[in-house]
Amino acid sequence: MLTDRQVTELFVYGRELNRWNEKINLTAIRQDKEVAVKHFLDSLACSKALVPIYDHSLLDIGTGAGFPGLPLKILHPELDLTLLEPSLKKTAFLRHLIGTLHVRQAVVISKRIQDVCREPQHQGRFAYVVTRALGIVQVLPFIQPILGKRGRLILCRAKPLDDRMDLCGLRKTKELTYDLPYGYGKRVLTILEPATSL
Repeated sequence: MLTDRQVTELFVYGRELNRWNEKINLTAIRQDKEVAVKHFLDSLACSKALVPIYDHSLLDIGTGAGFPGLPLKILHPELDLTLLEPSLKKTAFLRHLIGTLHVRQAVVISKRIQDVCREPQHQGRFAYVVTRALGIVQVLPFIQPILGKRGRLILCRAKPLDDRMDLCGLRKTKELTYDLPYGYGKRVLTILEPATSL
């Protein structure tokens, strides 16, 4: 259950998203009902893959307008959140939103995962890496260096993962499926972990 404060924060998020969408293209989804379900509810559903939270560091790759990272941070304020987004216009929105909501322990990095994975300060840093916008082939080769020993890569997908795919040193440990309301489709959370954590 969301607290009154969390509901208010999500309302402000939606309001600012609409305001900024009039000036820059943050998301193609613009109808309030679709935004609520396809962005907010779908992002919050990712929390199923965080249980139990054993470490608070989470990286959201290609976060765009902050999904799913910022809604997850609103739901779990204890998360140490890093939002990765190369678009300067979108990162300007993210920084504005973080300031508006007074979010602590949230950092925006305006880079690509290909660059971040080589930086020493990010080596083995993240307990959770999540992506919703990028295809798995764009992400997998760069995950191992930044993922902690017990870390998890969470892929937010529309269909299950092909078992024949090369997972670049990771292994699939679980897939969680759920349906979005109002017939907006089925979603799958694919959870991968380092193969060496066996």
